[in-house]
Amino acid sequence: MRVHVELKDVYKIFEDRTRGGKVKAVDGVSFEVYEGELVTLLGPSGCGKTTTLRLIGGFEIPTSGDIFIDGSKVNDLPPNKRPTSMVFQSYALFPHMTVFENVAYGLRIKKLPTSEIKKKVLDILNLVGLKGLEKRYPGKLSGGQQQRVALARALVVEPKVLLLDEPLSNLDAKLREQMRVELKRIQRELKITSIYVTHDQLEAMTLSDRIIVMNNGKIVQIADPEKLYRFPQNRFVANFVGRANFMKVRIVRVKEGGVIVKLPNGKEISVDNPYDIWEEDEEVDLLIRPEGIEFVSMNSADLVGDVVNVIYTRNLATFEIKLNGQKLNVDVMNPDMGKLPSMGEKVGVKIDRKSSTVVKDI
Repeated sequence: MRVHVELKDVYKIFEDRTRGGKVKAVDGVSFEVYEGELVTLLGPSGCGKTTTLRLIGGFEIPTSGDIFIDGSKVNDLPPNKRPTSMVFQSYALFPHMTVFENVAYGLRIKKLPTSEIKKKVLDILNLVGLKGLEKRYPGKLSGGQQQRVALARALVVEPKVLLLDEPLSNLDAKLREQMRVELKRIQRELKITSIYVTHDQLEAMTLSDRIIVMNNGKIVQIADPEKLYRFPQNRFVANFVGRANFMKVRIVRVKEGGVIVKLPNGKEISVDNPYDIWEEDEEVDLLIRPEGIEFVSMNSADLVGDVVNVIYTRNLATFEIKLNGQKLNVDVMNPDMGKLPSMGEKVGVKIDRKSSTVVKDI
């Protein structure tokens, strides 16, 4: 696969004018994005993901380090000289221009012939599902339609790299879900290299070929969605890409592709883990996903505890189990509450080995 975007040891330091001193917004970030890939920068507010995207787009200049697009260093190039287009969180549409005029703006800057502009604009509006709306003004469009106009405007200039800064955050939940599907369809159809910023882990898991998780300006893990969820490298990632239970355990033995750990009640279980970073007798966190626990008879149980809370929401029931001073959340999809334990009942639970792994506590 050909590398399309590359960051090498990139730092961005801002002056903190309110408190004095400096803020390291991006702290030694290095990664590659391959041609045609959609990579998401995921993390909490203030983690450096948007600043990293702005560095790639030329809206910020790195304090140090290098940025390459298609093999050429672009550190000092302004946004209009880079082969990129940005879709902003606010959409940034011109309110006094029609949909057609908004989308055509970049092509007119390039002084393309009128006939070519018309064809390109109408083609891209058809692609994003806005055919027939070219004469409307942004104020007469829904939020989802405005988002599509912003996307069309970015795509019509045929950039080598598409940059998207939380473009769905202003939409309601149902429309956001629909637009995730549309975005992925358009990205795959055009085969355009894309870098997407979000704090929404579901959005990242749905859209991405790979996810770069950031915290405090640093990259904490890069992986495809399945591996990121199944084998997070630390508690931060495990918590950020899904709901998680953690239990302190001790590693009894390191084996190929995993470890054997001892639970607090002395029982030993084997869990998979691909990282060669574990040592025998090391205390670690056992990550247990709430959907990876089932109720079983006492004789078959890994652990025994008491039901202290039940939360029922539509097709999901979450049971809070107290055992030896610790608590586990157990998720049951499409629950038949008549066949499930009640408040105060003593229960046995079994841990699904494929939904559990070990992580470092950082």
